[in-house]
Amino acid sequence: MSGLTFEQVRIPLALLLIIIVAFIFLPGLGQDEGEPLAAEATPTPSIVVGSPGGAVISTPAPTAIPTVQASATPAATPTPTPAPADTFSASVFACAALSGSDCVGNFDAMPRRLRAFTALVTFSDAHAGDTISVALSGPVSINGGPYTLQGGGNGYYYSTFQARGLPEGEYTLTATRNGTAVATATFTRGG
Repeated sequence: MSGLTFEQVRIPLALLLIIIVAFIFLPGLGQDEGEPLAAEATPTPSIVVGSPGGAVISTPAPTAIPTVQASATPAATPTPTPAPADTFSASVFACAALSGSDCVGNFDAMPRRLRAFTALVTFSDAHAGDTISVALSGPVSINGGPYTLQGGGNGYYYSTFQARGLPEGEYTLTATRNGTAVATATFTRGG
């Protein structure tokens, strides 16, 4: 026995759908025409009492019952929690070169043949979002590029400066955290 095909079931299904639609959208089918579809209800008060003499009266609408609230007492002012102590610390070095986070050739007097040097800033207990930078000041001033930390803790930052063309004199490297000086180192060029 093979299954029914669409051609065999489409007419019975169409008739079934027509009957369902008729009962849903035409609820008055099958009732007498003199009979109302629904009895009309007149609104009545929710509570009705009889009064002496036979008249019916309705009670007034209920009034809201006042709620008792505790008297407002002033809330205790919370004591501010002191901010945790800032234990950030930093050091800055003038280096001939770097090996990872280590200063190679730390100097107080710049070697004569040095073409470039690196300012290394090492720090501890930094916070995510801190901006670390270094600036060179002396006969000429040069700012290193600032770097915003993605995480907190210990780390290092460096900036490379060209030594060629720097006039002779005393220079200061100033490390900053969020624009505030946190460490300095000095060196001389020439002389």
